This record gives sequence, C-alpha cells and structure tokens, in this order.
Amino acid sequence: MSERSFSALLVLLLLAATPTFAQEDAWVPVTPMPTARESVAACTVDGKIYAIGGFPAGSDQGITTNERYDPATNSWTTMAPMPTGRRMPVTGVVGGKCYVIGGRVTDGGSALNTVEAYDPSTDSWTTHAPMPTSRFAHAAAVVDGIIYVIGGTNFRSLYRLVEAYDPATNSWTTLTPMTTARGLHGAAAANGKIYVVGGTVDGGSTFTSMEIYDPVTDSWSAGPDMPLGKFSLSASVVNNRIYAVGGTNGFGALNHVAAYDLGTQTWAEVAPMNTNRARFASAEAGNRIYAIGGTIQFEGQDHVGMNLVERYTPAAASDSFAINAGLSDAWFNPITNGQGFFINVFPQVRQVFVGWFTYDTERPPEDLAAIIGEAGHRWLTAQGPYEGDTAELTIYLTQGGVFDSENPATSTDLAGYGTVTIEFADCNAAILSYEITSLGLSGEIPIQRIVQDNIALCEALNAP
Repeated sequence: MSERSFSALLVLLLLAATPTFAQEDAWVPVTPMPTARESVAACTVDGKIYAIGGFPAGSDQGITTNERYDPATNSWTTMAPMPTGRRMPVTGVVGGKCYVIGGRVTDGGSALNTVEAYDPSTDSWTTHAPMPTSRFAHAAAVVDGIIYVIGGTNFRSLYRLVEAYDPATNSWTTLTPMTTARGLHGAAAANGKIYVVGGTVDGGSTFTSMEIYDPVTDSWSAGPDMPLGKFSLSASVVNNRIYAVGGTNGFGALNHVAAYDLGTQTWAEVAPMNTNRARFASAEAGNRIYAIGGTIQFEGQDHVGMNLVERYTPAAASDSFAINAGLSDAWFNPITNGQGFFINVFPQVRQVFVGWFTYDTERPPEDLAAIIGEAGHRWLTAQGPYEGDTAELTIYLTQGGVFDSENPATSTDLAGYGTVTIEFADCNAAILSYEITSLGLSGEIPIQRIVQDNIALCEALNAP
C-alpha cells in the first residue's frame, strides 16, 4: 500500500470513528409506537420508556396496551397489558416499578381510583391501595420515593387536592391543597420540589400560572407565569430546566415548548415540536425528552390518536448558580478574621437574612470601656429578596436597647441604612458588595464558609 493510499485510508477511518452529536435544542422523529393512541401515560424505568393505556382512534374506550421503547435500539416491544384498561391515568416510578394511578374508562364513564404497578423485571402487574379520591385530568410527580397526585376532576368537581402515595407502606396521605383548582395540567419534580404548570377549569380557558410545592414544609408558593397559557400539556425535567411541552390553548393542539430555568428562575420559549399535539405523554431518558402519541383533534371533533414519537435534545445545563437553603451558614473573609456574616436563606418566601458582625470604622478611644463585649464591636442586619445567584438586601440599623431587657424599647429605621448585594459563585464562594451612602462607605468583600459541613446539601439542592 502506498503512503498516499495509507493516508487516505487513515482519514476515512478517523472520520468513521468520529462520533455524531445530536443538535441541541432540536426535535427529531424516532420510530413510531405500534399502537396509535391519545390520553396515554408514560414512565421510564432503567432507561426504557413504557407507553401505557390511552385510547385509539374510532373508540373512546380506554385500553390496556403497554409498549416499551428502547432508545438504544430505537425499537418498540409489546409488554404485559395493564389489568385495567383506562385513559388519562398518571404515573410515578419508585423502586424500579411504574405505578399507574387513576384515569377513566370512557368519555362518559366514572373517574377511577385504581392503582396498578408494573414491574419490568418480571413483566407483571400488581394491584395496590386505591387512591382516596377518584379522578382523571390530574398530574403526578415523585419526590423521595413518594408519589404526589395533584388536582384533576371526577366530572362533577375540579380539585385542588393533593394526595401522596407511599409504596413502602402501601398507604395514602392527604396534604395541603394547591392554591388553584385545575385539571389537564403538567407536573414535574426537581431539586426536591414539585412544579405544577398550566391547566384549565373548564376545557376552554387556560392558566399561565405555576405553583411550587415543597414536601418538607407541606406548603405551596407561586412561581413565574409561563409565556403561554395552555392545558393538556406535559411537563419534563432535564438539565435543571422544566419543559412545558405541547398542549392546547383552546384553539387546537400546539407544538409550543417553553423551558423554566431553575437557576435563573425565568421562562424562555425553545424549539417547537415537529408535530402539534395535546393529550399525549412525555418521558425523559438519557437527558432527552420523548413526546409520545396524543392527538390534534378533540373537543367535539373525531378523536384521532397518533403513533408519532419525537425526541428532544435540550441545550446544555445553564452554568448559573441558584441560591438555595444549603447556603445558610457562617461566612467570613479570612483576611479579616474575627468579623463575619451569618447568612440564612428562606426559600418559602425567597428572602435572605444576614447578620453582619464587624467593627466600627475607627478604633474607639482606649479609655472607652464597654460593659459587655468590646467597645469597637458593631453589628448590622440586612434582608431582601433573591433571584438566581444574587440577593439584593437592605441594611437595617436597630438601636436603643440594652442587654437582655425589653426596656428601653428598640427602634429600627425601616427606610434602611444602606444596601448589600451578595452574588454567589458556587456553594463556597461569594462576593458581598455594600454601600452605606450616608457614611460614604462602599466596597466588596470576598467571602467563604467558615466550615464546610453544608456544602453537600447546597450542591444537592443546586443539582439538575
């Protein structure tokens, strides 16, 4: 073989060995499902996606069909059917099993409270404790091995209801309800919280609102509105973003997709699906989102369930850091040892409180003695909201009191004494900028934790 031929062969081999990377923020079609259907549910176990239930074109009867998609081979396999044929159920995966919850059988049939679990390792189903409240058009998400079922309807009532199922005890618990009753909404869990998006009250009007549930405190808070109100959508989480995919705004199915960045806490519209769809399922596998089945026609028109499936590759995770409760700790600048900050983050109200322990701008006269402590000691407090990696705080000066006594009463100037901005680079580094205008004081202080016990918690809360 000549040197030129060998070089050409080497180039060809190198080109053949070069991996092809999927384009980010783009949808591509994959192998269709064997069974075309809408109102289908989906779950992912061990990297494989299971499309369960729904109903096909020409019928409103819920089906038992269970089909498995393998992203590695881009192929489908028919698996053991679900015992109860139904449409519009929800799913949650715990302990390698997919729990299918609620739904309904037909357009005019009663809502179900049925709970059945599919075990892919044995290709078999088991029946579990029924949900206390029968419903469909609900949503579900899993946090720490508990499945939270949220909202929905039983035809007669629209629910704010939250019921949690613990597979370990096969039992249900009723929790604090949502602020707003809604159905046909999406829900997804991220960083230990559940995000509920969109929905409707009547099958025509839409919600743009997002509500955030914290299982630790059993409480709800409001998040930023979506760019577009819609229902019959699906929600998925990849790369520290919540994706609100497809649905309808009451005027036909949409291909619209919006992403909520958990770091910056802002929404952005991203690449639309290739196919408009509502009443479909989504699932995540390999850091990609799969949109499965659904329909374009509904609400009085002939239902036409589709078998089309497409895959979304999101943009890489945002590099931005998000303030979280794991930052609550004692912080200081090693150069000015003996001074420091107690920082407390309150996620429920999205506020940061800081106790700043420092000294006066000049040393006091040597003959000025303090009864308690040191004459030059000073402390200030600051409080304010945070967004993303930055907290904007107002400094408050409290004065007038004496040690451990209610008299004389203290006073705080609520107009503020100055401002503090803290920008966190990560779980162990921040820049604190201060300005006390009345004294002509301003500057920046690099700070870090005094001890590192809470860094693991902070990193876990900030993880995608």
